Amino acid sequence: MKTVLPDTNIILWTFSKGPDFREAIKEAVPDSNIAIPKCIIQELKKLNTNNAKAALQICKTLPIEDIGEGYADDMLIEAAKKGFTIATNDKEILKKLKDLKINALKIREKTKLVSTEGV
Repeated sequence: MKTVLPDTNIILWTFSKGPDFREAIKEAVPDSNIAIPKCIIQELKKLNTNNAKAALQICKTLPIEDIGEGYADDMLIEAAKKGFTIATNDKEILKKLKDLKINALKIREKTKLVSTEGV
């Protein structure tokens, strides 16, 4: 079973007229687990916005995955190399994963997640 790690922008998508990120991930990869990277929790805490605070409440209901210390984008790329599926809309991360020939999930048509290749 695949574990999907959502990036900050996917989690906050829920609060900017997007669907609930958990439902979008389950729709894109039905037999997956969702875990929140510890570094993403730290990013959300630093943002300190109402949406980030609400996102943190949702994140508390999901397992936390420690993928390492450092810059969150780099940690997500390293996690992808280890077999995790990354859900992100960050163009830099998506480009790096594409260069590494690693699939990811990204937002399409503002309402759903799709695989960059075929998870």
